[in-house]
Amino acid sequence: MSKKSTFDAVKRRNLMAIILALITATVMIPGMTVYLPFSFEEQILIPILLFPFIWSGLFIYTYMAEKAWHPLVVMLALTFSHAGLSYYALTQGASA
Repeated sequence: MSKKSTFDAVKRRNLMAIILALITATVMIPGMTVYLPFSFEEQILIPILLFPFIWSGLFIYTYMAEKAWHPLVVMLALTFSHAGLSYYALTQGASA
């Protein structure tokens, strides 16, 4: 009797789903408060309300992706793009 798994790289997917999805969602939230073009209250409120949806979406995508490296690339791209956008928004505000 063969043990058939639903998807490959179970340990890697578990690690990405638990750790990397949380890190990515946590980096996205402060980033959105910096560069969203809303009033101050909405800049704080919208990312906080979106956090559970972002985290759960990344968590589910980790298991639904066809290849195990796809979620890694997507989450690293999201993390670095939001970090870059946050840095850009903060340095533009400091120079003006």
